[in-house]
Amino acid sequence: VAPWAMEGVLEYIKQRYGNPPVYILENGRPLKQDLKLQQIDTPRIEYLHAYIGAVLKSVRNGSDTRGYFVWSFMDLYELLRGYEFSFGLYSVNFSDPHRKRSPKLSAHWYSAFLK
Repeated sequence: VAPWAMEGVLEYIKQRYGNPPVYILENGRPLKQDLKLQQIDTPRIEYLHAYIGAVLKSVRNGSDTRGYFVWSFMDLYELLRGYEFSFGLYSVNFSDPHRKRSPKLSAHWYSAFLK
């Protein structure tokens, strides 16, 4: 985890390419899939806080960053690792035929942050 790298890349893009509009897509923190433990996903909150902070610092330094999109809204099937890792702000119980969804602590944090 290196939020300073995000800041460095945004500064590089600003300097090298004349500060074009930038949208950051699919930035997220995987955690091992565990329905009992994943509701309290503090490492994801720390990750998002650090990366969003780095992006904000870059914007304050003149980067034309116009969007930041968390990966992902809810847990899903990852192409290379299947259901092994959880990326979502909402958990999905893949064993339940109704695929019950529940907000994780990170969903509440992100919602409060956006307000």
